[in-house]
Amino acid sequence: MRRQLLTAAAVIVLAATATACNGDGTDPAADASASADKSPAAQGNGGQGGGQDKGQGQDKGQGGDAHAVGGKLTLKGKKAGEQLDVTLKGFADPAHSDNKFNKPSAGKRFVAAQFELVNTGTVAYSDSPSSGAKVIDEQGQSFTQTMGGVTEGPKFPVTVNLAQGAKALGWVVFSVPESSKTAKVQFTMDGGFANETGEWTLKK
Repeated sequence: MRRQLLTAAAVIVLAATATACNGDGTDPAADASASADKSPAAQGNGGQGGGQDKGQGQDKGQGGDAHAVGGKLTLKGKKAGEQLDVTLKGFADPAHSDNKFNKPSAGKRFVAAQFELVNTGTVAYSDSPSSGAKVIDEQGQSFTQTMGGVTEGPKFPVTVNLAQGAKALGWVVFSVPESSKTAKVQFTMDGGFANETGEWTLKK
């Protein structure tokens, strides 16, 4: 009888220990993992080279989010020492052609993104910024730059040369279908071939 009581007591102690380790019915390790997945770095989107924007040096944009219009993201290029602070300063949808000869084709409209680039690296940087920019719609279709200027402001020149600490400001123009709802803007250094891609979400 005494032996049966001791066995029952041991079972109760083991059950109490299990409850104390897992009081809310969830795995603490799983909770920690879920929290980590919500961090800005974990939510970065892969670039063309398969990398992710690391979320370094983020300045908050509209709504307090570095990945919104007005937010700044720090990106690295392919070469050692290449680094830019990239800010999506504005987005125009629709954007308006600056001359009567350059119009969107039938069923299309112009949109435009304004970027500010600041060389925060340790070497001079030369690039074609417009080649590294994309607009993505809600269906996941991506669109690259198109020819022509817009009344919203001057475009980037074909090549931008930035010494250390120098900055450049310019618009990139895209032609998208009239039915497309723009959702995101992306920027990748080195003409779109660097490993890190910055991404900004547009307001719906």
